[in-house]
Amino acid sequence: MPDDLTISLEGIELWSHCGVSAKERAVEQRLIVDVLMRPPARQALVSDELADTIDYGTAAALVYAAVERGEYKLIEHLASVIADDLLAALPLIEVRVTVRKPSPPVGLPVSAACAELVRRP
Repeated sequence: MPDDLTISLEGIELWSHCGVSAKERAVEQRLIVDVLMRPPARQALVSDELADTIDYGTAAALVYAAVERGEYKLIEHLASVIADDLLAALPLIEVRVTVRKPSPPVGLPVSAACAELVRRP
């Protein structure tokens, strides 16, 4: 049975204008993004070469660029944009993106609102 390799980045902290109302989007809010990527090739397990795997520095830069590109009303839409960007730029067979908004304005104490998306090319 072949190995099932995943590469992940956890806790990418970014600031964005993200919220349903214009008032909420007017103030930058902290977002936390996790990505889990499944590359098709597993040569890096033997070769120990970056060229044979996913460069997680590149993946982090893609996440940052997606967040910086504009305002978002929904964290699930942002997760979709991030997933599309990662799949377009990196050789992946699957990506899982989780976007967390700490302390969302819901009128009750809530640690975070989260949206998780799994996408395949």
